[in-house]
Amino acid sequence: MAGGKLMLIAFVSVGGVLVLVVLAGFCLLRASLPVVDGQYLLAGLSAPAQVEFDSRGVPRIQASTRTDAYQVLGFVTARDRLFQMDLLRRSTAGRLAEVFGPDLVETDRWNRIMGFDPLSAKIFARLPEDQQAVLKAYSAGVNAAISAFKALPFEFLALNYRPEPWRPEDCLLVVLNMAVAMSWNTETETRERTATVMRATLPPQVSTFLLPKTDVSIDRMIGGNQQAPLPVEALAELLQHSVVRAGLLSDPPPPRGSNAWVVGPSKSRSGHAILANDMHLDLSVPNLWFRAEAHYGQVHWAGLTLPGVPALISGSNGQVAWGFTGSGVDVADLLLVDIDPKRSDAYLTPEGSEAFTTRTEIIKVRGQDAVAVTVRLTRWGPELEKPLSGKPVVVRWTALDPDAVNLNYLNLDRVMTVAEAVPLFNSAGEPTLNALLADSQGNIGWTVTGRIPRRIGNDGLSPCLSSDAHCRWNGYLAGEDMPKILNPSSQVLVNANQPMNWADRALGYDSAPGSRAERINERLAALGRVDEGELLALQLDTQAGFYRYYHNLAVDALNSLGGRLNPEQQALLRYLQSWDGRAETSALGLPVIVAFRQLLMDRVFSPLLSSCQRIDPTFKYQWHLADQPLQQLVSARRPELLPDADRYATWDAFLVQVLEDSKNRVLKEQGVSAIDDLRWGQGDADPVAHPLSDALPLLSPWLDMPIVSLPGCVECVRVARLGGATERLVVSPGQENQAILHMPGGQSGHPLSPHYRDQHLAWVGGLATPLLVETIHHHLDLMPALD
Repeated sequence: MAGGKLMLIAFVSVGGVLVLVVLAGFCLLRASLPVVDGQYLLAGLSAPAQVEFDSRGVPRIQASTRTDAYQVLGFVTARDRLFQMDLLRRSTAGRLAEVFGPDLVETDRWNRIMGFDPLSAKIFARLPEDQQAVLKAYSAGVNAAISAFKALPFEFLALNYRPEPWRPEDCLLVVLNMAVAMSWNTETETRERTATVMRATLPPQVSTFLLPKTDVSIDRMIGGNQQAPLPVEALAELLQHSVVRAGLLSDPPPPRGSNAWVVGPSKSRSGHAILANDMHLDLSVPNLWFRAEAHYGQVHWAGLTLPGVPALISGSNGQVAWGFTGSGVDVADLLLVDIDPKRSDAYLTPEGSEAFTTRTEIIKVRGQDAVAVTVRLTRWGPELEKPLSGKPVVVRWTALDPDAVNLNYLNLDRVMTVAEAVPLFNSAGEPTLNALLADSQGNIGWTVTGRIPRRIGNDGLSPCLSSDAHCRWNGYLAGEDMPKILNPSSQVLVNANQPMNWADRALGYDSAPGSRAERINERLAALGRVDEGELLALQLDTQAGFYRYYHNLAVDALNSLGGRLNPEQQALLRYLQSWDGRAETSALGLPVIVAFRQLLMDRVFSPLLSSCQRIDPTFKYQWHLADQPLQQLVSARRPELLPDADRYATWDAFLVQVLEDSKNRVLKEQGVSAIDDLRWGQGDADPVAHPLSDALPLLSPWLDMPIVSLPGCVECVRVARLGGATERLVVSPGQENQAILHMPGGQSGHPLSPHYRDQHLAWVGGLATPLLVETIHHHLDLMPALD
C-alpha cells in the first residue's frame, strides 16, 4: 500500500515536472513573439517613424527618408522572419552544416567552391554610396530587432545557437541566393554537360533535333517555324546499334519560373493598364515573400519584399507596377581547362600559361570535425569537382562577377513611367529575369534584367577550351541592346518563361514549353475587357492542354485494337475518355496520361542515346523542351524508328504496352486497385512545410500548413506539384485600392502568431484579398536614439 502511494506520488511529481517544463517552454515561446504596440528607440533614424499593422499583420511604414524606411523594414521583417533570413544567408555562405550537421556538408561545399561569402564583400565595396547606405540602414534595423527579442525564435532555441549580427553583405548573400535559384539551380551545369556529351557522340542533325530551343507553341506566338526536321536515317542507324531500352531519361524539374502578363487600357474594363504576376518557386513555411507597404517623402509603394533584401520585388509605386518571371537567359558557361603540359599547377589561356590560385575553405560541421575544401581558381572562376570530357572544368557565371550584381532596383520606387523604368531593369544585376510593367498612363512593356554575356565563337551550350582565343565573352550586352517590347498593338504582353521574340530566343537554351503562355493569350483574347477579379481567375486556370497530345495518342492506340480490347483495356479506355481536359483534384484520366508521357519519353529516347552512356556512364537526357522532338518522332510513325521492333509489330502495339505499364505503375504508387478510383488529387498533396518539421515530426502538424491537394499541374497556368505560386498579385498602378494580393502561410514565421497561417486559406481557395493595408489593428512608434 505504501509502495503504491510512493508510485502515485512519483507519478504525480514527474507529471508535474513535465507540465512545468511544457509551461516553461510555452512561456519562452510566447516571450519570443514581437511586441506589436508601443515604442522603440532605433539608433540611426533621422526622424520619428511609425508602423501600422492590419488584420493580417502586414506593416505600413511611414518614414521621412528612404534609408529610414528601409531601416524600419529591416526591423519589422526580422521580428517576423529572423530564422528564415539566417537560413538564406547561411545557405549561400555555405554554413548550414554548422547548425544542421553532416547532411548539409555537400550543399555547403558547392557554395564554398563558388565563394559567395568573399564575393559579397567585393560586391558591397563596388556599390554606389546610396545603395550602401540603404544596406547599412536595413542591417541596423535587423540588429535592433535581434537585440529587442526577450527570447529568440524557437528555431534558434531548438538548434541551440544564436544568430550573428546582420551585415550589409548578408543582404547581398540573399540576393545571390536568388541568383542561384533563378540562373543556376543545378540545371545550368546539367544542361551543358548533357549537351556536350550529346554533341560529341551523336550525329549533328540528331543532337540539334533532340536539343530544340523552341516548341510549336512558342513558334506560333513569336512567328515562324524553327523546328529541326526529323533525321530519320541517322535515328534509325542509332536504333540499330542500341543496347539500351530505357533508363537514360531524367525528367527535368519544372523551370524556376512564373506567370506574368500586362494588359493595356483597351483590354481592361477600367481603361487602365493592369499587371498580373504569380511567381513559382518552392513552397515553404514561412513563405518566401514578406508583404509590406511604405510611405516616405512623395513615395508610396506596396507589394512583396524578400526577407534580407531592402527592395520592393514585385508590386506598385502608385505610378508603375512590375512583376517577374524566370527568363531562361544563359548567363553561365563551363570551360574545359587545358593544363600546361610543363606545369601541373598552371593552365593554358589564349595569352599563354597562367598559374592556378587556391582558396581554402573550412566548413564547420555540427557534432563532427571540420571539413577543409581547397578550391582551385582561374581568371574565369572556380574549378568544379566533376571533370568533363576528361578535362577539369571551371565555371564562368555573371553572378560571380562583382560588377554584375547591384541593387539598382531600389530606384524603381521613384519611376513614373514604363519608359523610365525599362533602363533601370536593363542596368540591374543578377538574377536575370523577365520584367513585365504597366504604368498609370496606360503604357505596358516587357524587358530582361541582369547582365547578359556577349559570346564570341560559342553558343553557350557547349564549353570552350581555356586556350581558345576565338571562344570567349566580350563583355555584356548594353542596355540599348537588351530585348524589349513596349506598347504592342495587341495591348497584351504575356510571359510564362518562354522566349518573347527572336532576339530573346537567341539568349538562352531550354526554356519552358510555350503551352502556359499560349493558354493565357487564348483566354485573354476570349475574355475581351478584363478586371482584377477576372485576371485572378485566369491565374487559377487549370486547363491542361499540354497533355492533350498524350491523351489523344493513348486513346487512339487503344481504339486501334477495335474488338480485340480486353476488359481491362476497355476500362482504361473509358477512364481516359472521362478526362475533361483540366487538372482539378477530382479529374479522372490525367494521372495515367502524365505517367504515360514520362514513360513514353524514356522508352523512345533511351535507345537512341546508348552511345552517350558509353562515353559518360552517368549520362541522363534532360531537356525542358524534349516533348517537341518526342511528338515529332512519334507522330511520324516511321517503322524504322519503332523502339524494340523485335517485340512490337506496330507503333500502336508499342504505345498500348507503354500505356498499360504506366497505368500499373500509377496504381502501385498510389495504392489503388481500381482504375476508376484514381484521381488527379489523390495521394499527391502539395506540402507547405517548415524546414524543421522533418526533424521534429511530432510538431509537424503545428509547424506545417494543412496538407491539401491543390488543383493545377506543372504545365497549367495554375502551377502545382513540385512547387507552386508563392504569391498572386493583380494591380493597376494608380488603382491600388482595387488590387489583389495573396500568398501561402502568413506574414509571421512564429507558430504562435495569429499571422502564421491566416493568409493560407485565401491562397488555397484562390480568394481575392487586398494588396493595401486595411483597418489598423496595431501601431508602433519608432524614435531616433543616440548612437
